[in-house]
Amino acid sequence: MTSTQSNDQRLLDRILEDQHRKQAPEKARDDFFTFFAADKALQDWDLDNDEIMDGIVDGSHDCGIDGIWTFVDERYITADTHKYLSSRAGKIELVILQAKNSSGYQETVIEKLHFHLPTLLDMGRDEDDLIGHTNAKLLDRTRRFLHVLEELASSFPQVHVKVIYANKSAETPHPNVKSKGDRLRRELETITSDAKADLEYLNAADLRERTARGAKAVAQLVFTETPMSTSLGEGYVCLARLDEYYQFITSDNEALRLELFESNVRDYAGSTDVNNAIGDTLKSGTGEDFWWFNNGVTVVADAAQIVGKRIVVKEPQIVNGLQTSHEIYSYVQNGGQHRDRSLLVKIVVAPESGTARDRIIRATNSQTQLPAGALRATEPIQKDIEESLNQAGGYYYERRASYYRNQGFPLDRVVSMARLAREFMAFVLREPHTALRHSDGLLLDNQHYKQIFTARHDLDIYRLCLDVHFRIRGFLAHQAEDKPLLGDSVENWLYPLTAMSAYTLTRLRQPTVRDLLNIDLDHLTDDLMARMSGTLENNFRSALRHSKAGGVDRIARTLDFTNKLRQDVVSQSRYQVER
Repeated sequence: MTSTQSNDQRLLDRILEDQHRKQAPEKARDDFFTFFAADKALQDWDLDNDEIMDGIVDGSHDCGIDGIWTFVDERYITADTHKYLSSRAGKIELVILQAKNSSGYQETVIEKLHFHLPTLLDMGRDEDDLIGHTNAKLLDRTRRFLHVLEELASSFPQVHVKVIYANKSAETPHPNVKSKGDRLRRELETITSDAKADLEYLNAADLRERTARGAKAVAQLVFTETPMSTSLGEGYVCLARLDEYYQFITSDNEALRLELFESNVRDYAGSTDVNNAIGDTLKSGTGEDFWWFNNGVTVVADAAQIVGKRIVVKEPQIVNGLQTSHEIYSYVQNGGQHRDRSLLVKIVVAPESGTARDRIIRATNSQTQLPAGALRATEPIQKDIEESLNQAGGYYYERRASYYRNQGFPLDRVVSMARLAREFMAFVLREPHTALRHSDGLLLDNQHYKQIFTARHDLDIYRLCLDVHFRIRGFLAHQAEDKPLLGDSVENWLYPLTAMSAYTLTRLRQPTVRDLLNIDLDHLTDDLMARMSGTLENNFRSALRHSKAGGVDRIARTLDFTNKLRQDVVSQSRYQVER
């Protein structure tokens, strides 16, 4: 019997073929489908490429899980984000993805998740027992969730687990699959006494619809009174009722539209005195209007036009009012009513060229306590790096999240600020353990940030970092095809190998930026990478013999392991590093 494809399946296949060719032709079809499905499944959280890839755990010993992401109050938890969270949180979300590049939902997929998830999400789990049949990356990502759950327990946050099963089916799941899915859902709701869980099934039609949906480039805001404008450039000041502003900042499924916020100015500060005061004002039962007690929000846009009782805004970016927006979102989500109260909204159409936009962003945020990295994107060094990488060709540096990704550039050539920081830390500063343990911290902590991003460095060093990592990443991917990496996790090998390459390519014990810029990248051959890989594996196995706690994942994140690895490279005559 020959199966026939539906129109949705045919169209989805064409979309996949086109995006695969443009964005990641080197990836296997199944691997690209996993990324594609993750991108669509996580659309409302507005993650960048690196954040999506950070949660993909597909591979050997993945326990039937292709991706897993933890969010606290809509914010994705990277390697060290938990250190910068408030001690209180309203909601913890865990998103689990199973993506199959095939048609039809299978009961066995649900059964496998049902078998493994209760153990992986158990705070009392035996990690030594799990190491033998669970890859290191999956262990770490589930550990992140459990750590956040424990750290924020005192604030009694809502806990929501969402399992997404995506494939290219033309139909909805068979009742037997849904029945087993319901059993899995009930099991996941026992993680905590008040946890909620649900399963979402994405088929060909759903994936195609989400691809078409994309990010909205135009938004509309309903105002209550005629906006005030000036003759000094295009812009408006108006009052918008709280429920109308809520509609402006949320997507169709009432998720906060993070794409409206300037890439790094989207970090909610949590339960601070200022935010508590905003929340109290919203909940106040007095007849006083909200805008009397709040400075309002500022929106920078490419264009704005009044149409009836609405302002149509092209490419809006909320550059000030992040905390207010989050508080209004939380207030309405929890059943709060507008009671005819309004918010002050300023809409500014600033020229693309020049410094007006950045000056508006900095000036309007100067009264708000934001994390140290919140405005990094507008700093001269970040613009210089973007221009340098673009001029040299080959890489697209995203100072603002998703800018190049939305244009369909190759996935491995679109570089986030956090990725560049981690790769610099591993190669130039030879601290692979720091690169593995930190992500947000390299941007938020001034000491780390100034080590990495400074005008004192030759801009070419940033491209060299990316080139070295790109070459080693490709080598590891090829090597893993023949023999699984110890720990089944590329990241635990990538950063140590790049640190080793700084010594082997310069043949110096303490190479400077100038020394690194003088290397010949052609010397980073497959033979050299294979030798370094052997040395690294020997060091991993030696460390495991002394202690298996946490496996390769935790070993690679220690300064002690970095030091031992460095000593081994320097002492081996075959690397010819000066003694």
